[in-house]
Amino acid sequence: MDIPSVFRWILAAFAAVQLLYALRALRPALRAEPGRRVDPWLTFADHVVGAAASVALAAGDLTAFLCASVVLGPILSWQLVRHLRPGGSTGIESRTG
Repeated sequence: MDIPSVFRWILAAFAAVQLLYALRALRPALRAEPGRRVDPWLTFADHVVGAAASVALAAGDLTAFLCASVVLGPILSWQLVRHLRPGGSTGIESRTG
């Protein structure tokens, strides 16, 4: 896979930004209460796997990119399902209260 060097540097910078967002998302994930843990961990996983996909593209490794995409697909799908369900991503309290 032939990616121009300018785009490789852009993808590497994008991966670094995603890792910073992953670090910011880790604290809420670790402190989440029972019943509200899934959304913060999905956000953290989204950023980490997205960074891995960006690094794989920057390196020109199509196999690693496809592996990251296979992992990223269910994460994004589950985030969408949790967002579109009745009550949004507010947790159990919206259904019981």
